[in-house]
Amino acid sequence: MPLDPEELRKMDIKDLYKKLDEYNAELLKYRAESRMGTLKNTSAIKNVRKDIARILTIISEKKRSKKNEKTA
Repeated sequence: MPLDPEELRKMDIKDLYKKLDEYNAELLKYRAESRMGTLKNTSAIKNVRKDIARILTIISEKKRSKKNEKTA
């Protein structure tokens, strides 16, 4: 199930980085399973990569908004 961007926007940046680390570890696990040939759901890799991209996008949005608040 994909992550909801609205829920991610409510999270703190530190929590987003924790979630990012979790998804990176999950992606590594899926890639290892894929190479061994034991991965059942091959679309899981694609879904995790998209979730990582969502998290990175929200992190960059938050950083950009903080930067704009400081200059204003």
